[in-house]
Amino acid sequence: MALGEMSGQIFISHRREESQWSAKSLYDRLCRDFDPKQILMDVDSIALDADYIKAIEKTVAGCDLLIALIGNNWLSSKDEQGGRRLDNPEDFVRVEIGTALKRDILVIPVLVDGASMPRSTDLPEDLKSLSRRNALRITDTSFDGDCPRQKNFLANNSITVEI
Repeated sequence: MALGEMSGQIFISHRREESQWSAKSLYDRLCRDFDPKQILMDVDSIALDADYIKAIEKTVAGCDLLIALIGNNWLSSKDEQGGRRLDNPEDFVRVEIGTALKRDILVIPVLVDGASMPRSTDLPEDLKSLSRRNALRITDTSFDGDCPRQKNFLANNSITVEI
């Protein structure tokens, strides 16, 4: 997407069961600096009859930035059958991040509460380049101090308020 065509949309990708506090805190912080309509999080806004995967791909494709919240169990999170979620090509988090990476959308990994950056060998093929991104670290005790770096990055990449 050319600089003049930027939508200003920011997508927050997270697993509800492990990064709810950080997703909500980050969402609230971004809403202070941007129009809340620019900040997208969760699948709650997807219509009841919609194909989730297609809806996620379309939404992420329209964003300028995807923030990937990575908690301590992000890599090993299991589905109802006991399989690793990231190994499922239809896992929502994998689809969100994979779509952004495939479309060369800016992706910022945000490591929550001491989580480590996943190694490429631990990721499915479509997510391997995530491991080469510089990450931001946030914790609940230093959240206010952690956020200015992200705000500066957004400003330097011309992600601005669209009113």
